[in-house]
Amino acid sequence: MLQKLKGWALKPYYDAGYVIRRKATILYYFCVSLVLLMPLFLVIYAIWIPHRMPIAGPPMLASMAIGLTCLFILSRGRFYLAGQTLAFVAFLIIALAQYRKLEGEYFTAYSTFIHLFAIPILVVGLFGRKRYILPMYALMVIANVVFFALLRPKIDGEYLTAAQVGLMTSVIALTLITTLLFLLRNVMDSAVTEVEKTNASLNRFVPTEFLQLLNRKNIHEVGLGDHTEQEMTILFADIRNFTGISETLSPAENFSFINDYLSVMGPIIRENNGFIDKYIGDAILALFFNSADAARAAVAMHEMLQRFNAQFIDGIFPEIRIGIGIHTGRIMLGTIGEVRRMENTVISDTVNAASRIESLTKKLGAAILLSGESLAQIPKDDYRIRLVDVAQLRGKTQTLKIYELLNPLPEERQQQLIANAHEFEKGVEAMRAGRLDEASEYFEKCLAKVPGDGAAQNHLRLIEKTRLLKNRKHL
Repeated sequence: MLQKLKGWALKPYYDAGYVIRRKATILYYFCVSLVLLMPLFLVIYAIWIPHRMPIAGPPMLASMAIGLTCLFILSRGRFYLAGQTLAFVAFLIIALAQYRKLEGEYFTAYSTFIHLFAIPILVVGLFGRKRYILPMYALMVIANVVFFALLRPKIDGEYLTAAQVGLMTSVIALTLITTLLFLLRNVMDSAVTEVEKTNASLNRFVPTEFLQLLNRKNIHEVGLGDHTEQEMTILFADIRNFTGISETLSPAENFSFINDYLSVMGPIIRENNGFIDKYIGDAILALFFNSADAARAAVAMHEMLQRFNAQFIDGIFPEIRIGIGIHTGRIMLGTIGEVRRMENTVISDTVNAASRIESLTKKLGAAILLSGESLAQIPKDDYRIRLVDVAQLRGKTQTLKIYELLNPLPEERQQQLIANAHEFEKGVEAMRAGRLDEASEYFEKCLAKVPGDGAAQNHLRLIEKTRLLKNRKHL
């Protein structure tokens, strides 16, 4: 039952920052202790000091009520309101109990102030906003002074001396506690700010999505060997001929060039619900929870590339082109390394397949290629797509249908390729079946209708190479 109560009260804080989450948990246990312990104290009072029940009973019952009230406020996600409400009501309960002593119980006049008045200031300091600490201190000092002013005409002699000592003791104790708490809160807030900055810096190296997939709240909870397995879509993007480009640039220019490029591509991946697992030189390895988001990101990256080339290529850097491969499948995501040096990574044939599909973009002259597994999750009406190959990727026994996403191309070019898509597909089927002459005819027709079709040119070269190899065997 208590576990269900805890889940209900703290549910709004599961995705909150570490500090708020921990503070909310402490406040929850404090409120629960008020609700559970006060009945026990009431029983002790009733048995041991029954004549004190008229004075002690109402504050204890009120404490139980405010504990329940704060639990409800806490469950609404209003952590600071819960803490400030608890502090203010605790002050009222203590003050009212103290003021009842004006009715004649002068010998214990300051016992409540001295022993309990630190509670409201501690509660507001720990669970309220810092700006309420000094107002609460002022309120408590005023209550002390007013109480003494009301008590003064009723007492003299030793009672007066005791009251004077009680007033000074209460005010001094409150002042010292408030000063210490205020300074401690400043240190804590500064430490929290530093921790948040550190976490923000760590998030630039370890994506928050990675932590969420591992069901970890922060980087400190991640251990060596933590892993998870699920279906995801891999997007692999690479700059064409980057080695040749980098050789023409100085080291400083290389870093400037690659960082300018990555700084415009990274946000596109995040805007489309993906996250970057790692940079591999100029290549980007990104993960998406579905291929529709990956396809949308791939098209947006090519659109951004046109603006990047127009804006950043000013005679210093050469114009660039990129190839993107997309594949969907099961992946294992986790941590590898050793105790002193770990990193997050993705281990899967899906990653290797996405990388090899991207490498086919160079051979087929395509901007974006994706597998049939990824195509199955993409709304067909949003894209123009054609089958360009049925490939057996290196190191694989099964074949993959490879499709070209045509959206980055000019409209006229898209229409030409789509008009030839059926004939091109027949050529691919004939080539896979070993009917090379038939396949060659199909691809030549496609190339005649759409000059410069990189996929048709690649297949014709492959057919010619296959023929030469067969002729050599016959010699």
